[in-house]
Amino acid sequence: MNSKKPRTEKQLIKKRKWSRFFRRIFITVVLVMLIVFGAVTGTTIAIVHNIVSDLEPINTENLYRLLDESSFIYYQNGDEWEVLEKIETPMYREIITYDEMPAVLQNAFVAIEDERFWNHSGIDIRRILGAGWTNYRTGSRQGASTINQQLAKNLFLSHEQTYTRKIQDMYYGIQMDQNLSKEKILETYLNTIYLGAGAYGVQAAAQVYFSKNVDQLTLAEAALLAGIPRNPSRYAPFITVREDQAVDEKLILQHLDNNYVTVIQPETIHRQRMVLRKMKELGWITTNQYNEAVDTELEELLNPGRQQHRDEIASYFADLVKRDVINLLQDWGHSLEEARHFLYAGGLHIHSTLDMEIQQVIERTFADPDAFPETMRDTEGNLLRDIHGNIQPQSAFVVMDYQSGAIRGISGGRMVTGRNVLNRALLPRQPGSAIKPLAVYTPAIDKGKTAASIIHDAPVYLDPQNPNRPWPRNWYQQGYFGNITLRDALQWSSNVATVKLLHEIGGSRQGAYDIMFEYLERLGITSLVKRNEPHTGMDGASYHDETFSTALGGMTLGISPLEMTAAYSVLANEGIYTEPYTFTHITDRQGNVLVERNASRERVVTPQTAYIMTDLMVHSITYGTGSRARLDPRNELIPVAGKTGTTSDQKDAWFVGYTPYYAAGLWIGNDRPEALSDGSGMAAELWQIMMTAIHEEKEAKEYREPKDIVTETICTSSGLLANRYCNRTRQELFILGTEPDSYCRIHRAPPPPVIPEEPEESEETADTEQESSESEENIEMNDHE
Repeated sequence: MNSKKPRTEKQLIKKRKWSRFFRRIFITVVLVMLIVFGAVTGTTIAIVHNIVSDLEPINTENLYRLLDESSFIYYQNGDEWEVLEKIETPMYREIITYDEMPAVLQNAFVAIEDERFWNHSGIDIRRILGAGWTNYRTGSRQGASTINQQLAKNLFLSHEQTYTRKIQDMYYGIQMDQNLSKEKILETYLNTIYLGAGAYGVQAAAQVYFSKNVDQLTLAEAALLAGIPRNPSRYAPFITVREDQAVDEKLILQHLDNNYVTVIQPETIHRQRMVLRKMKELGWITTNQYNEAVDTELEELLNPGRQQHRDEIASYFADLVKRDVINLLQDWGHSLEEARHFLYAGGLHIHSTLDMEIQQVIERTFADPDAFPETMRDTEGNLLRDIHGNIQPQSAFVVMDYQSGAIRGISGGRMVTGRNVLNRALLPRQPGSAIKPLAVYTPAIDKGKTAASIIHDAPVYLDPQNPNRPWPRNWYQQGYFGNITLRDALQWSSNVATVKLLHEIGGSRQGAYDIMFEYLERLGITSLVKRNEPHTGMDGASYHDETFSTALGGMTLGISPLEMTAAYSVLANEGIYTEPYTFTHITDRQGNVLVERNASRERVVTPQTAYIMTDLMVHSITYGTGSRARLDPRNELIPVAGKTGTTSDQKDAWFVGYTPYYAAGLWIGNDRPEALSDGSGMAAELWQIMMTAIHEEKEAKEYREPKDIVTETICTSSGLLANRYCNRTRQELFILGTEPDSYCRIHRAPPPPVIPEEPEESEETADTEQESSESEENIEMNDHE
C-alpha cells in the first residue's frame, strides 16, 4: 500500500505564496472588468441619452396624418430656392379598421415579422440577442426590429441603416407600447406598410395583387402579402418595368401602356413558404392547411387589378422634372413602383434648372391667342376648341442653357388645362427644312467641305419610284440657281443642293444615309427609323428613314422640339453635346445631398466645324429665310443663328436657333395635322417675340471664334480665290487647311479690241497685234499668280 509523502514546510509556504498571487491577479482582473463594464455602460447610457433626448415626443392622436412625406420641386430665385410645386402623393392606400382585418392575415404578419408581438413591451430583447449572435457568427445583418419599431421608422424616422436610427426606433417602439394598445399598433402597421406596386397597406395590396378585399384573402394569399415587407422590390409578386428590361418573357404577366410590362418575381413563392412554415411552427395553422397553401401555384393566386394613381395638375416643367427623377431612379436599378415611392412619399427636395423669368415669358405668350394669328375662331371672334377641348393650332417651346444642358423653360401646349396634359415638346413632329443643318451641312463641313464649295442647283432625278421626274424640287419660284456656294444653298434652303451635297459626301445612296444617321444620332436624335427595323403605319405599310426625304425633313416619326433644341445646342456649344436635364441635385429634408446631377457631355464635331455652321446660320438669319427671327435689325448685337422649317404640306412650322446666351426651339401645328397658311415665317416671328423678352437685360455679345479659322476673299461663282475681274466676291471663313489655293478661272481679262482689217498689213500693225497678245498673256499670268 503506497503512502503519500507529506509536504515539507518549505513547499507549503511556496504554495501559499502562489495562491495569494493568483488571488490578487483574479481580483485585479475582475475589478478591471467591472470598471471597463461600468465605463462602457456609462458611456452607452450617455450616448443613448444624447440620442433620445433630441427626439420629439410622439403624438398618438392621429398617426395616419404622418404616413407620407411630400416631395418638393424648387427653382432658384437669386440666392434663394423657391418652391415650384409640392408633389402630392398618388399612392394607392385604403385605411381599414382592426376588426376588418382577418385573423389569418394578422397571424401571418406577426409570425414572420414579430412572433412575440403580443408579449413584449416594444422591443424584443431575446430577438436582439439572437440576431446579434447570428450576425457575429455569420457576418450577416439579420434584423431584430419589432412591429413597433417598424411602425416608428415608417412614421417618425428615416430609413437609413445606422445604429443611431436603431436606438431611436427602439425608444419610439417602447413609447408606442406605453401609449397605444397592441390592436391599434397592429392596425396602424398593417395600414401603413409598403407592399410594392404602389400599394400601401394590406387592403390596397389585396386589390392590386388579387382584386379582392382583405376579408376574402386565403391563407396562401395572406402569407404572400406577409412576406413582402422584408424587401418589397424583391418579394412583391410582380413589378412593373420597361419592356426592354424584362429578362425572361415567360415571366411577363401583363403588357401595359407605354412599353411597360408586369413581371412575376419567382422569389416571392420562397418567401411565402417561409411565412407558412413559421405559422405552422407556432401552431397557428395545421399541417393540412400548410400543405394546401403550399400546393397553390403563384400564377393561380395573382389576379392583378389596375390601381388608379391620381394625376395631379402641374406645369409642363414640373411634370418633366418628375419624369426625369423616375427615369433616373429606374436607371439605378429601381422598379417603377420603387421610383414612384421615392418621388411621391420619400420627402425629396428636388432643385430644378427652371428660370422663372424665362418660364413666365413663355406662359404669357402662350396664354395670348393674338400671338398665334391662325388661332381658330367662330364668326363672332370667339375661340374655338376641338373635340378634346384644345385650342388649335397648338405649339411647343423649349429654352436651354446650351453650355450646361439645363432646361430653363418649357411649354408643351397653349391654353391647356386639366390632368395628364400632353407635353408636345416631347412628341416627334416632321421637322421640315430645320433638319438640313443637322443632317447634311454639319456632316459636310466636318468632312472637309467649305462654305465656298460649289453645288450645281439644277434638276436631279433621285426618286427611284419616278426615275424620269425631277426630284426633289426647290420651293422658290426661280426653280434653280445653277452653281451656288454651300453658304447660299443653306441661306435659300435649296432642296436640290442639299440632297446633292449629301449624296456627294456619302459617295452613294447608302453611304449618304449612313453619314446622315451617324451625325443625327450623335446629335442626340433618338426617333430615327432604320431600314431593318421599320415602322408599321396605320395602313399596314412599312416605313423607314433611310431616304433622301429625311434630309429634307420628311421622316417616319419626326423629331421632338426638345431633341431639336438639344441638337442645335451642339453647334452653339462649340461642338459638344450636353444631355438636357431638369434638376441639378436632390436632397433629403435635412439638406443631405442624395443625388448630384452630373451633365453628360460628348464631343460631336470640332469647335471649328461648329463655328463655321454658326456663321452660316447667322448669315441665313441676316439675309435669308429666317430674317423674322432677328433680335435687332442687322442681327449684330445679339446675333441669332438658326433655321426655319416647314413641311411640304404646310402642316408643321418650326424655328430652331440660338444666341450667344440660349438655344430655343419652337414648333407650331395642329394636333391633327392640317395645313397652316403662314408656316415657318409665323414660327420665326413668335420665336423672336419670346427671345427678345428673354434677352431684354442681356448685353451685346458675339460667338467665340476658335483658333485655326482664316478669312479669304472668294468668287461666289467659282468658290475659288477672287481675282480682280470677279464681280461677285465675298469675305469667306475657312477652317485652316481647307481654304482654296487657286484663283477663279471663270472671270478673266476682257478680250482686246477688234482692229479693222486693212488691205495691206504693215509691219507696224503686226508688231502691235503681237504686243497686244503678249499683254493679254501677261495679264492671265498675273491673275494666276
